[in-house]
Amino acid sequence: MNNRAKISIIFTAEGALRKLKKAKIAVFNCKKEGAAFIFEVKDKDTQKVFAIFDKPCYNVTVIKKSRKNRLLSFLSVRAGLVAGAAAFITACVAANSFVLKIEVSGSGSYLEPEVRKIVYDEGAKEFKPFSAFNYSVATGRILALPQVTFCNIEKRGSVLIVDVQVDEEHYAAVDPKPLLSDCNGVVRNIVAVCGTAAVEVGYGVKKGDTLIYAHTLAGEEEIPCLAAGFAEIECTGHAEYFAEADNDVSLKEAYSSILIEQENILTRTHTVSPTDGGVLYLIDYSYLHKISINLS
Repeated sequence: MNNRAKISIIFTAEGALRKLKKAKIAVFNCKKEGAAFIFEVKDKDTQKVFAIFDKPCYNVTVIKKSRKNRLLSFLSVRAGLVAGAAAFITACVAANSFVLKIEVSGSGSYLEPEVRKIVYDEGAKEFKPFSAFNYSVATGRILALPQVTFCNIEKRGSVLIVDVQVDEEHYAAVDPKPLLSDCNGVVRNIVAVCGTAAVEVGYGVKKGDTLIYAHTLAGEEEIPCLAAGFAEIECTGHAEYFAEADNDVSLKEAYSSILIEQENILTRTHTVSPTDGGVLYLIDYSYLHKISINLS
């Protein structure tokens, strides 16, 4: 039986899920398609969705209406069957109220350590009650992982199944290695979307040092996973510029020369040294260098 309507909205997945969670609306089969966020809700919640996203900019549409079925009429003439089924269902619910196993499937299964960490953070663990699990927040956080385009979480019996799909084009280009520094400098920002940051802001690093490990921590145990994220490193440089004379125009040209290779200049100072045929500007500067791995 399918009593759900499939809805499309032009909005971010995390933003939409926050609004739906606040309204206590359950969502199913979430996925992203370009700028659209597509999901399913129960029939009774369809009008509530349109009320929440009533502004024209959200462009809410029903892609597929739910199918009507004859289950209620079938059950109404079989009271005994209903009573027996109710007792059976009650027993099943009681037996399956706990999560005994968590499975991560789909083309994004290589993200299992990060997916499991999110699921654990939101209340679902083996041998724990399923009722404590925050489904909406977990789905939004998983959809925010690198290259993830689809996430569906459902409980089958005592097994919690997390189906994660990724962009196939980016999946082929995934680098399983850690993020290494390609320069010398001081870390000014470090963001590990997946994996574990190896350094903190303010750390001095050299070329070849590890910035983000390709593993995550479960207690004291290191579990291999994808390294994804970026670092911003403050570096220093030195440049020389020859000019025929020392004046404002020459100084401006000297400073402009270092922008060719380094766009994010932070500081710069100079000295002027006489030389044959003119002067030599000696420029010392600092700049912000960004390096990333496995970000779409």
